[in-house]
Amino acid sequence: MISSFDKSNLEGLLYDFYTAVGIRISIFDDEFSLVTEYPERPPEFCALIRASEKGLEGCRRCDAAACNRAKKLHKPHIYTCHAGLTEAITPIQLGGGVVGYAILAHMMPGENYEKAVENACRLAQGYGVPEEKSLAAVRAITPRSSTQINAAVHILDAVSAYVQIRNLARWKNDDIAVEIEKYIRENLARDITSQTLCEKFHCSRSALYHISMQAFGMGIKQYVAFIRMENAKKMLSSGADIAQTAAENGFKDYSYFCRAFRRETGCTPARYRDKFN
Repeated sequence: MISSFDKSNLEGLLYDFYTAVGIRISIFDDEFSLVTEYPERPPEFCALIRASEKGLEGCRRCDAAACNRAKKLHKPHIYTCHAGLTEAITPIQLGGGVVGYAILAHMMPGENYEKAVENACRLAQGYGVPEEKSLAAVRAITPRSSTQINAAVHILDAVSAYVQIRNLARWKNDDIAVEIEKYIRENLARDITSQTLCEKFHCSRSALYHISMQAFGMGIKQYVAFIRMENAKKMLSSGADIAQTAAENGFKDYSYFCRAFRRETGCTPARYRDKFN
């Protein structure tokens, strides 16, 4: 784990969130391990699922998959969990890296409610939960409309930003991931290699790879390319010269930049710039 959390103050924040929204929230670290959640006791339906080792493992796998998606997307998204409940997740980001995750858990959709109940009960049977027990438990979960769920996700994203602002989450290893992110952004025009970064930050290639995967959700080479392309899009949307944009983002070959940009965005740099200007 390369992240750490102010658990005491974080628990107070989750209590306030639950009081305002009425939806359970869980915080996970960069390795997808639970940090804290409120309320601590899950709803009866989830307790029934987790009563079996198979169900508990299903929850672990589902949470890890959601965290992986959030790390790659770098934004919140809504999904259906392995037991048929609606959940949402947002990454907690620091300096462009993902230090943890916040999950809105155990919701039932108001739209197509009966079909969602039937599906949850069917999935629960796969974990050895009798239908009469799962039916009563799943109906005890308050259904919420898509509008309510989307609003809660927006608030969840604000909670993630608050965690960052109040320093309730931070990097370990002397904030090395943040420093790597800063160095990349300040040296986009230069040749940034794994060797360059290893020498700069006094770490091995394997350590650099681990930090990059944990913090950015991808290898360091892919992350440098990602930052370059994002910065290129930002420059072009502001009306920057195409050749200048290529040079300032480390593309020595103008033609290669144009091909790479089109592959990434689906349009040429000139057309992309024209859309904003």
